[in-house]
Amino acid sequence: MKPYRFPASEPEDTPLPNVPGSGHTWFSAADVFSQAVRDECADLVKRADNVETAQVALPRLKYLLSRFPGELDVNLSHALVAEMTRVREGMLELWTTVHTRFPDNYRALQYRLRWLSRHQRIAEGLAVLEHHYPGLPEDAERRLNKAELLVELREIAEARALFVSTLADFPDFKNAPLFYARRLREWGELTGALTVLDRLITSGQAPKSAFAMAEELCKGIAVLDRHVPHWRTSETPARILVFKAAIDIFRKRPVSAVTSGQLGSVSLITGSLGTGGAERQLARTAARLERTRRKGGSICGRAIRGPLQVVVKSLSRENNHDFFLPMIACEEVEAYQIDNMTPARPAQLADEDSDLRHLLPLVPAHAAYGTQRLVEHFRRHRTEVAYIWQDGAVLFAALAALVAGVPRIVLNVRGLPPVLRPHLFRREYEPMYRALAEVPGVEFMSNSQAAAKAYCDWLGLPLERFTIVHNGVEHLPPEPGESDEERWQKFERRTAGASETVGGVFRIDVDKRPELWIEFAHAYWQQRPNARFVLVGSGPLLPQVRQRAVELGVVDRILFVGRSSSVGYWLDKMDAFVLLSRFEGLPNVLIEAQLAGIPVVTTPAGGACETFSPGVTGLATDSVEAVDLEALCAKVAHVVDWRRSDPGLADRIRAIASERFSTALMVERTVDLLVSPPAAAPPAEQPRKVKRARSC
Repeated sequence: MKPYRFPASEPEDTPLPNVPGSGHTWFSAADVFSQAVRDECADLVKRADNVETAQVALPRLKYLLSRFPGELDVNLSHALVAEMTRVREGMLELWTTVHTRFPDNYRALQYRLRWLSRHQRIAEGLAVLEHHYPGLPEDAERRLNKAELLVELREIAEARALFVSTLADFPDFKNAPLFYARRLREWGELTGALTVLDRLITSGQAPKSAFAMAEELCKGIAVLDRHVPHWRTSETPARILVFKAAIDIFRKRPVSAVTSGQLGSVSLITGSLGTGGAERQLARTAARLERTRRKGGSICGRAIRGPLQVVVKSLSRENNHDFFLPMIACEEVEAYQIDNMTPARPAQLADEDSDLRHLLPLVPAHAAYGTQRLVEHFRRHRTEVAYIWQDGAVLFAALAALVAGVPRIVLNVRGLPPVLRPHLFRREYEPMYRALAEVPGVEFMSNSQAAAKAYCDWLGLPLERFTIVHNGVEHLPPEPGESDEERWQKFERRTAGASETVGGVFRIDVDKRPELWIEFAHAYWQQRPNARFVLVGSGPLLPQVRQRAVELGVVDRILFVGRSSSVGYWLDKMDAFVLLSRFEGLPNVLIEAQLAGIPVVTTPAGGACETFSPGVTGLATDSVEAVDLEALCAKVAHVVDWRRSDPGLADRIRAIASERFSTALMVERTVDLLVSPPAAAPPAEQPRKVKRARSC
């Protein structure tokens, strides 16, 4: 697998190339749809087995679609390869178009429903499904299809009922038990899946795949019986117990000694290099380490031998997953996309007939995704440190690192635990973290004391298990982007007479509570009509946030900048910075605001209060949840007046933030953790103080 490189840009009129190795040339305008076109479509779909190959094949399929827009094979092939590029934007519309053209095609309907589900438009999906599969289908295949489509919409109870009725009403239809068994295994109902397969095998009509699945289940269940004897009566789903058992296998693993005084092969692993604070910190760390390594230097007396690499699930440009890619590319850091890695079979990852070999096929989907792709990557690169950032990445990368034999695994959590954030919670997290805490060579790290304490309370770990490394943040230059000056001047004219500017920079999503920010802006403007507001950031809630500003009559006082690569320019326009998050780790934006000399006002979410000196560089609200708008407005007015009345305040704020949150200090502490000898015997866990969030 080659490391990621920027795709070369081409002018609009550049002729599209033939697909290498396809054996096909471009059709002329006189060509008609033929078996050759159909065969080429099938060949292109077959070749598009990862993001990279899909990106190569897609232009050819776009051309074929322009030539043969009414042909099912071309439409389906184009949409399926577009799926493989992992681009989310426009996919629902694409599949809706294909299905509208070919309403009887099952696969087009399947993907249309899948995307409706991803967009949380379940009711619409159910209506579409009922239109095409009304009531209880009397045909066995249509009933089975409807059951599968209900799974796409996550209507599991209804799907289960249809599977069961299909088995009962059509006992000779061998596809029904096979499909149902696959779903039961996916849901973690291992004994149920095996029972269904046994009946099929006993009937004498079972295909070879049924025997293979039954054998795999039998071996996995036997291992689970040994490792978790009570699993059949446990309330925890079997798939999660399988995951925990797979990690527990490594509780007595020997830990290889790291070379003293130097940092060897390191993989920094996360989901993407998108616009988040954690992604910025990872990119900053990787760039500094690689720059030092390339110059043959050292950090705190530790030689950086490397190699260094960044490994992410996706670097999709269309999904903005490559936002911080230039930061590491300019330092020549190698970047790898997991989506582009060829998945391996479990049999290739563990010894024959080992317990691990029989558990791996049954682990949850996210863990399976990582092990199938990352184990061989870690082994090939002889990774000595797997430095994993954020809960989701731990879910897909930690077991892979253990299977690959990576001696040192550092789990870097960046905010409050997912048990306190229902929209991010997965049942796998707690058993996974508790099992990993018992494995030699696994270390925990956080960017704030608040986050570390919350994880310890949740998992029953001593606080000493966590190393705290505060973020390293750099001053953002105040240079404008291409159209920033023009936008600001128009806003100044629109808000003529305004004498103070209050701003915020954050992703417009549920964690940041942007609608509350708009309500604050309205309340503040009512009290201080000479105020105006600048909001930098984009996200899924932006349309309704704009609408809320319209409803409150404050939309003309707010400049919605959207996503920006010139945040420093917008910070330079602000007199105060306001952040009203419900959940945070150690928010970089609060530090960046202070580095720009701006006092901050924030909720005490996560480690927010660790970013400023109370009464010196900022203030906090009294509560995270119950934010008193009147009191908030008073605090913001106070810091605005405070900054204006003290000409030296901005410089003092910059100096304090620079001393506490330098990138150099962050990298030094990180290297100290990564190089220090791994603990061979993790400390015993403490009694848990679990505080669960209510489900949404």
